[in-house]
Amino acid sequence: MDHSFNSDNNGSDNNGSDTIEQPQYRRHLGRRRNRQIDSDFGTIQMSSSSSFGNRSTDNVSLQQPPRRIAPGTTADTTTNIPETNVLAPGGWAVNDGTEILAAHRRPLARRRILNWVLHFIKVVVLSIIVILLLVAVGDNGMPAHAGKYDSMEFDWQLDPRSYLKPMNPNFTQYNILLDAHLHTTYSDGVLSPKQAVEFALANGYNAVIVTDHQTVDGALAARAYAEEHLQGRMTVIPGMEYTCCRIHMNLIGINESVPVHPPSPSDAELKAVIDKVHGMGGLVIVNHIPWSNTTVLPWDAPRLPNHPTREQLLDWGVDGFEVVNQNTVDLRSYQFVQEHSSRLVGLTGSDMHYPGSSYAWTTINAKSTSAKDILDEIRARRTSFLLDASGTRPVQDPPYSQSYFRYAPWGLLGDYFHGYADRSRGMYSFQGTFCQEEVLDIHNTMIGWFFLWLIVSIVVLEILYWFFRWLILLLVRLARRRR
Repeated sequence: MDHSFNSDNNGSDNNGSDTIEQPQYRRHLGRRRNRQIDSDFGTIQMSSSSSFGNRSTDNVSLQQPPRRIAPGTTADTTTNIPETNVLAPGGWAVNDGTEILAAHRRPLARRRILNWVLHFIKVVVLSIIVILLLVAVGDNGMPAHAGKYDSMEFDWQLDPRSYLKPMNPNFTQYNILLDAHLHTTYSDGVLSPKQAVEFALANGYNAVIVTDHQTVDGALAARAYAEEHLQGRMTVIPGMEYTCCRIHMNLIGINESVPVHPPSPSDAELKAVIDKVHGMGGLVIVNHIPWSNTTVLPWDAPRLPNHPTREQLLDWGVDGFEVVNQNTVDLRSYQFVQEHSSRLVGLTGSDMHYPGSSYAWTTINAKSTSAKDILDEIRARRTSFLLDASGTRPVQDPPYSQSYFRYAPWGLLGDYFHGYADRSRGMYSFQGTFCQEEVLDIHNTMIGWFFLWLIVSIVVLEILYWFFRWLILLLVRLARRRR
């Protein structure tokens, strides 16, 4: 093959720059192979320090891939330069591309496979990191669905006595509609003491016993607000809910908090609490026994283990039982109270933590609406109640949280990944512990299938990526050819 050295002005090399032209190179290899070699090795620029026969080779541009030759050997740089062995800088030789493709195709393929494997591993690792972040967000990083409850106002007025009759048909005269069990933000309620009182007033109550877990502070704050702003319309009786892993009891008519024993107190410790409350002039009402004794999974055991029996509680000196809690009627406790009507009283409570429907109102016919006269009637066990099994229709719903909607897609994904494990901790003791031993059940099979589908999805996405990349490049080439 004849190589020509072209320079400006009909091949003159006075300007010190020659270009090696090999027109058969691209025809031999074809356009596709040549482009591959160009992209892998680039264009080689020869410096003036290289020798190409007796001619100057400054800025010689080689459009062929280099090949390393043995050290100490030189290529023939005469005009009859072998097509397959042209010297390049650093001892590289240029040939027609056949040898270089054969020599470098295998390591190039291995390199590409290695790069793709590393890329695949990075994608999988990043996916796992994102999943872990989603799990964290779904667990405790999501804003509440409802907005801030402190913006809620309750400016309506329901009158349950207009359509309900007392459970005791002989108890037709009453002037008090009492909610004997509700919570505020001083424990686990969402309404402030002010809002809790106004919510009760809107739902037809004119007396409440505020019973936050382990403290009377919320009740005292609610009483102060009612005395200042709702005088004659709402009476607040202070109390607290003694909460442990054996029993929940409302301690009512007291002005200071009663110390709480360890999460699982003994019988003697519980009896000591009852005696202490009586010494303070208060009453002890046992709360929601059906809820307390409901079995919970995965332990298949009562929510409050070793709950005292009604007979034990009667012997220890309790003053009564909650016969309606929210929309649950405790028929056994109601009958038990009727059987011991000379010693026990029955009360109802909404157990309000969130604003919603009201189901029951304790009816009392007191001499006045004062806390003292109401408590005297409770001590005398002269009560009945109104019951609306369907509940009142909420007039106002909690506001929606805009931040919740903003992050809901991530939070819902996080909740989905929480389904790969069931974490059961049981009933909270309100003392920093739980009443059951924690159980963690990880669904290994489900996790295995997830990672299998994750790998399949990544592979499919990679195939689609390279297909559309090839398709776009093909369209670009076709467009260029038409030009």
